[in-house]
Amino acid sequence: MKGFSFITASTLAIIATANRVAATATGGVCYDPDHVDSVTEATISADFQTIKEKGFDLVRTYITTYGSADMATLAIAQGLNVSLGVPFDNDNPSATADYVTAAISAGSLSNGSASVVQIFVGNENLASVDQVPSEMLSYITQLQEALPNVPIGTVQRNTEMLDSSRYNAISGLADLFTACDVVGVNIQPVFTADTAATDAITLVSNQWTELQNSDTESRFPGLADKLAITETGWPSAGSADGNTGSVTGAQHHYFQMFDLPSRTNTVFEAHFGICDQDSNEKFTL
Repeated sequence: MKGFSFITASTLAIIATANRVAATATGGVCYDPDHVDSVTEATISADFQTIKEKGFDLVRTYITTYGSADMATLAIAQGLNVSLGVPFDNDNPSATADYVTAAISAGSLSNGSASVVQIFVGNENLASVDQVPSEMLSYITQLQEALPNVPIGTVQRNTEMLDSSRYNAISGLADLFTACDVVGVNIQPVFTADTAATDAITLVSNQWTELQNSDTESRFPGLADKLAITETGWPSAGSADGNTGSVTGAQHHYFQMFDLPSRTNTVFEAHFGICDQDSNEKFTL
């Protein structure tokens, strides 16, 4: 695989056997600054300090900048490597241009061994489209040309890679994956109905195996060698479709640093954090 993967194939095999999957298997955790009521550069810096103090050495961000706060600058200052997100709005692709400019600047930053190790354009933005926006490919190419030593790609759901009703419906999907150096895949077992927390890791392992098989390779040549699991976990609360969040389940299967109370699009989205919104640990790492 190119660059850093949150969970690689070999790591997944080990943790599936051990019945414990965590971003710490490779030292990384995802981060969204919106867990506090008022986000400032100071709150973001404090969050990155907390992430470092909890033992992580890499953070994946969903955004490049938050207002005037540059995510990579603040994270690298705390000694964290960064898997940097570049937001992509399907309805307003031109809005991504400023984020790309910021990402290019971030690609030259370093603090000891800390630096930007991956850049992802778009996160699950293909979930409801029938064509890959051409601007996505243009931005990926622009970043690759500016930062030849940093793997560039996108993050999408496993659904777009494994569900025929989705991958057959999206024009240009194979071309997108071919253009990428790295492809992040989000595998969230809690959104598969009637999944027990104790079975979540097995489900993820099985879907990872499917992503590596010959059928997937025939659809998307070369994809397997580019894949990195970027999100997978179990929430600490919420109940829907036969699935129930629990602290015990979250302790064994997590990906995100803080709870996000503002996320109300599903009953689970607010509860994926290792810590609550006030930075209190839900369990001992």
